[in-house]
Amino acid sequence: MTFFNNAFEQDKAPMGLLKFNADGISIDVNDRYSVMSGFSKSNLLNKPSDIFDVFSIKEIQLKKTADFSGYYNSILTNQSGKSFPVQVFFFFQGSAHERVTTLFIKDLSSNDIAKSKVSIIKKVFNQSKEAIAITDNRGYIQSVNEKFCHITGYSSEDVIGKTPAILNSGRHDDDFYREFWYKLRKEGGWHGEIWNKRKNGDVYPEWLNISSVRNEDGKITNYIAQFIDITKRKKSEEEQLFQAYHDPLTNLPNRNLLFEKLRNLCDRDTKCSTHFAVLFCDLDRFKLINDSLGHQVGDELLKSVAYRLQNKLRENDIIARSGGDEFIIIIEGEKALKNIDKICLQILALFTDPFETKYGEFRASLSIGVSKFAIDSLDVRELISYADTAMLKIKEKGGNNYEIFDNKERLMIKQRLELEQEISQAIKSKHFEVWYQPQINASTREVYGVECLLRWNHPEQGVISPNLFIPLAESNGSIKELGYFVLKTACKQLRQWRINNIFTGIMAINISIRQFDRNDLFSQIQELLTDEMVPGNAIELEVTESLFLKDNSHLVPTLVAIRELGVKIAIDDFGTGYSSLQRLKTLPIDNVKIDKCFIDNIVESEEDISIVQAVTSLSKTFKFDLIAEGIEEKEQAEKLNSLGCFNHQGFLYSKPLKADDFEVWLKAFKSSDKQKLSATQKMGCK
Repeated sequence: MTFFNNAFEQDKAPMGLLKFNADGISIDVNDRYSVMSGFSKSNLLNKPSDIFDVFSIKEIQLKKTADFSGYYNSILTNQSGKSFPVQVFFFFQGSAHERVTTLFIKDLSSNDIAKSKVSIIKKVFNQSKEAIAITDNRGYIQSVNEKFCHITGYSSEDVIGKTPAILNSGRHDDDFYREFWYKLRKEGGWHGEIWNKRKNGDVYPEWLNISSVRNEDGKITNYIAQFIDITKRKKSEEEQLFQAYHDPLTNLPNRNLLFEKLRNLCDRDTKCSTHFAVLFCDLDRFKLINDSLGHQVGDELLKSVAYRLQNKLRENDIIARSGGDEFIIIIEGEKALKNIDKICLQILALFTDPFETKYGEFRASLSIGVSKFAIDSLDVRELISYADTAMLKIKEKGGNNYEIFDNKERLMIKQRLELEQEISQAIKSKHFEVWYQPQINASTREVYGVECLLRWNHPEQGVISPNLFIPLAESNGSIKELGYFVLKTACKQLRQWRINNIFTGIMAINISIRQFDRNDLFSQIQELLTDEMVPGNAIELEVTESLFLKDNSHLVPTLVAIRELGVKIAIDDFGTGYSSLQRLKTLPIDNVKIDKCFIDNIVESEEDISIVQAVTSLSKTFKFDLIAEGIEEKEQAEKLNSLGCFNHQGFLYSKPLKADDFEVWLKAFKSSDKQKLSATQKMGCK
């Protein structure tokens, strides 16, 4: 019996076996092939080779060479229609006419899949963007990929059989590694930032991910470490962090870093006694240089000042540029506080010599305000505010000196800080109200307009003066939200009065220069006029003269656009700031308000009379309206009438009123006028 016969009879072959006679008819088949094909032996025997089309039996049998054996690859499709790769080995026995062909069919699918998986895993392993190292359960490296070699500089021969300690940078202490191994063994993994060392000695940061591999019994057999070099990311983060905490012009710490360091100093005071002084420094007359010579020259001067200050201060002192031409210096130490006068004089002395820049030499002086921790306050914001207050006092005296904060002013400043923090909440809680003060033509006795005035009705302190909260709102930016609130409230109220025929005149609304910041003032007004169906000529915006400074010339087009909606533009507090004939000639204005300071003494003061006469003449020349505000006495009104200024506003007629109270006042005013007119007519009849 031949080997082939024995294999078929005992059915020991690990592969499928088929036999065909010389006519190509199947004469034998084993169980393995039956399983592979999905057909029973009875369905496979005595069948022509055509049904085994994948094997090309006829072509094998027609071979003239009559080779003893051979092999080829093909595809087998089983009974269910599934196809899989096979390898076919063929053998010939007997003569050409009686030759029997025996086929061994090997299923390659599982083998190829395994090889494919190994190939894919190998590609993933070596083409991964992450470095990978595989160790045994004791931590000895068994395999590393190409990225590992690229990042660390070590070849696989350098590290296989060694532990990852070869990469130890020395930056982490024993406690770090104890915690590292504890977590790895307990939780089966660890991830985080770690510093390692390359073969050339360079230390670098990496993000490391380690996971453990366990067998069926749950025991750890291997560790897989994956990591990436995060040097670039760390550098980018450091740059972003530097930018977030430093002034881009001088590279000094900015307010963010300053506050952080101050908070650390204050926190340290809970453990040990801390003493430091806050020096709020502001360059004198810097605006003159900046405006006359340009921002580039001003920037170079600021850099030169920052360099000189930074190089003369002690190593543990802090200097920051808080914005513009302001610098804040922190002098630490109890001894320094006792010698603060001497220190301030030394800083002022730094400004004796001119500052050299690429644009030439410039002289500058400094105003310094000082507050002390913990004498003046334990709060960082308060300390800076107190130092700022002291600095402003020196500014008023001419600058180039220092002032130590007077602790007696604490309560007033603290109240201002508290109010500043409460403004946003007060807006949400609707504690702000719009009141109305009438504007009267003294000649016709007509209430032709009302001015909208914002009031803060504080739940605990009562009505707070706008002279107190408006500057605070200007400084923290909430004036924009308050300004829109006034605009919207005024337009809604005017619409209601017009519908009810209570008041159909002009609504005068104060506008802050800060409301121009986002360039949406025009769209706000346009939208409100449309929504409330109020004509543009029923609204007058009151702006201060500072709006027309050279630095704000870019805002004039917005005013022109608003004016094209029909809205009137008025200059408020005229004569107190930057008035000039040139501005009156060229600016888009319809009305001028004469400030109260020129009205208070108009009965006796020849100077004030002359000013009002001059403005009255200008109003006729340049064709704008005129109104005097702050009129409190009848004699003042009469004097203004004699000078040709008939539009009046002030307590003589009415104080600012809530909407309901204004309606009552207006009704009484009209009724009073009718009674006076009736009495005059009766006297005329007599």
